[in-house]
Amino acid sequence: GVGGGGGSEVVTKKVLLEDITGHRCNNCPAAAAIAQQLHGIYGEELIIVGVHATSTFAAPVSPPNPNGSYATDFRTIAGDAYVGAFGVQVLPTGLVSRKAFNGSRTLAADAWGSAVADLIGQPADLDLWFSQFTHNPATNTISAEVKVAVLNTVQGDHNLTIYLTEDSVIDWQYDSQATPPDVPNYVHRHVLRNNLNGTWGAPLITGSAQAGDTLTLSYSGFAIDPAWDPDHLALIGYAHTTSNDEVVQAAERKLRP
Repeated sequence: GVGGGGGSEVVTKKVLLEDITGHRCNNCPAAAAIAQQLHGIYGEELIIVGVHATSTFAAPVSPPNPNGSYATDFRTIAGDAYVGAFGVQVLPTGLVSRKAFNGSRTLAADAWGSAVADLIGQPADLDLWFSQFTHNPATNTISAEVKVAVLNTVQGDHNLTIYLTEDSVIDWQYDSQATPPDVPNYVHRHVLRNNLNGTWGAPLITGSAQAGDTLTLSYSGFAIDPAWDPDHLALIGYAHTTSNDEVVQAAERKLRP
């Protein structure tokens, strides 16, 4: 810590808010605004990702609209898988570190604040950070290295999943609070673009890990869409138990801070 006395600050669990959303979901902008308000309160302790999902809300409109609206396909394989796995029935819905609150893991936006407040500041058994994140413009690929320090002995299998997100994507959004409701230049925040290592990630801890261990996972040559803006790309890594998918630690790193 800062100042005398030695000792170290307690590492806390960062909270992961997965805002399951879509460009054709009329109530989703209000939920996104709640997520941003919470980020204003908690800063880097709260990591937000916009998971655009379902053919109803995140697919391109068909047949195409003459004005080109809602032509983007915002879906990802992972996002649609999470909708099924976590029993998402309506949008917008949030997952807060994939924990159940009042018996439900899927949370309406008005419940996000209390769920986040419940988890913020809890001591962590793992510290997690990106030791490397680089973009090769010649091949339009990214490489990354994640390090996980085990602070206290951890029991049970854990996976690490890595998201690639793009922030501030300007595109159409259907918004019931806007007049007219079809907004051509809406700012989509923290858009999930792809997973670097599969929908459910890769094994991080098998069986147990001892305090003092440091685990390293590396990924290289991951192709990205040339349409994505490197200035707005970030990686989000999260460690989660494989038994119930609860997120026990997360970290975010922008490609160009």
